[in-house]
Amino acid sequence: MSSLPAEFEQFHWMVDMVQNVDLGLIVIDRDYNIQVWNGFMTHHSGMQAHDVLGKSLFEVFKEIPQEWFKLKTKPVYDLGCRSFITWQQRPYLFKCRNVRPVTQQANFMYQNVTLNPMRTPTGQVRSLFLSIQDATAEALISLEKTSR
Repeated sequence: MSSLPAEFEQFHWMVDMVQNVDLGLIVIDRDYNIQVWNGFMTHHSGMQAHDVLGKSLFEVFKEIPQEWFKLKTKPVYDLGCRSFITWQQRPYLFKCRNVRPVTQQANFMYQNVTLNPMRTPTGQVRSLFLSIQDATAEALISLEKTSR
């Protein structure tokens, strides 16, 4: 009985983690075409990977202001550093439904987004990945406190 090589097993684990982590993960290239779309994004946006892969982020999500978003990605591509979008700056980047039963009083998912550089083996940044965190519970608590 042969066992799978350790590298293949680790690769399988990584794919499983990316698809099942409670965090949106999207990879876009320098032309803003979607290269990776994980299970979190499918679940919350209602869009399947086969419907978005290879398409422009701005074509799929028309609510994202292109010039503003391109300015957010500039330090990631040019300097190789992270960039952040908090729900306080903009309630969401991707208009996703709120599916958490405890926080159903929100019409959409508030989000914190981190834009991370992805380096090639030679150190170039040709793509970036976005990590999208559901910040709805935190946002609603904060908004409730400020409205008192």
